[in-house]
Amino acid sequence: MSIKWENKKKLHLAARTAYIHYRINKENPEKLIQIAALEMKAEKYALTIKYLDEYLEINPKTKKALLLLGIAYRQNKEYDKAIKTHLKCLKKGEEESDILYTLGIDYERAGKIRTAKRHYAKCIEIDRSFAKSYFRLARLYMNDKKYDLAVNLYLDGLSLREGSAKDWINLSFCYINTDNLKAAEKVLLEALENFPSSPEVLFALGTYYINKQKYKQVSEIISKFDSEKDWYLILSLKLKEAIDKKEYGELEKLLEQITREDRDAEYWYMNTIVFSNKNESKKAIQSLRKALDLDPELKKSAKKDDNFAMIRELVEFKHIVYPRK
Repeated sequence: MSIKWENKKKLHLAARTAYIHYRINKENPEKLIQIAALEMKAEKYALTIKYLDEYLEINPKTKKALLLLGIAYRQNKEYDKAIKTHLKCLKKGEEESDILYTLGIDYERAGKIRTAKRHYAKCIEIDRSFAKSYFRLARLYMNDKKYDLAVNLYLDGLSLREGSAKDWINLSFCYINTDNLKAAEKVLLEALENFPSSPEVLFALGTYYINKQKYKQVSEIISKFDSEKDWYLILSLKLKEAIDKKEYGELEKLLEQITREDRDAEYWYMNTIVFSNKNESKKAIQSLRKALDLDPELKKSAKKDDNFAMIRELVEFKHIVYPRK
C-alpha cells in the first residue's frame, strides 16, 4: 500500500502506511529515515522531525539523520534548532564542506548574514569545486550592492560548469550595476545558448534590449517565447516597451488584457502613467495610491519617473509620494 500511495504521489499516506508496517514488523530502523524523507517531500515537517527523533534514539549521532533533521527544523522555521542540529554533524577538529554549506543556509535563513558569509567562504576554501557556495555567497554580496565581489564569485562558480539560469541573469545584473553593459549582454546571450528555452533568460534579455532601446531585438526575443505558456511574460515585455517608447495608447490597450485577479502594484502604476498622460489627474492619483498601498517601494520610482510630468506638481502627488517632515 505504501508503494502504491507513493506511485500516486500521495507521499504523506505512503509515509503513514510505511510507518504502520515498520511498527508491526519491527524492521530495520533505517526504514525510519526513508519514512521521514517521504514526510519531508510532503512538507509535513513536524512528522519528519518526529520520525527522525525516534531513529536518533536508536542510532544517535548518525550524520545522515542529523542532516535531514536540521533541514526539517529549517523548513519548519526553527532556525536555532537547525543550527544546533547541524553543528552536531561537524566532527571535532574536522570541517566538511557540505556541512559548512548547510550551516550557511541555516544562518542565512536566520538572518545572521555575516556568519552565513563566513561559512560559505570556508566551504569554498576547503573545496574549490563546491559551486553552490559561490552562488550563495555571490547573492549575499549582490544584496549588499557589492557587485564587484559578486561578479568574481559568479565567474568562479560558473567556470565549474554549474549554475542555474538565475545565476547567469544575476551575473548580468551585477555587470549592469558596474556599468559594464557589453559584458552584461554577452552573459545573457551565453545564458541563452545554455538555456535556450528558459523564459527567465528571454525576459531578462528582452528587458536589457528595451533599456538599450534596441526594439528590433526585443521583437526577436518575443518571437522565441512559447506564446501560450509564457503569455504573461510577453505581455510584461510589451508593457515595458510601450512605456519606454511613450506609446500611451498602446500601453492602455495592453493593460486591458490583464484580468482583475492579476492586477498588482505594477498594473496600477502603469495605469497611473496612462491616466497622467491623458490628463485625467483624479484617476491617476487614485491609481497611484493603489500602487503604493500594494508596494510602497514604488515611491522611489515615482519620484523620478518622467511619465508623471502632468501630475508631479499636484498637491496630492507630493502628499502620497514624499514622506511628511
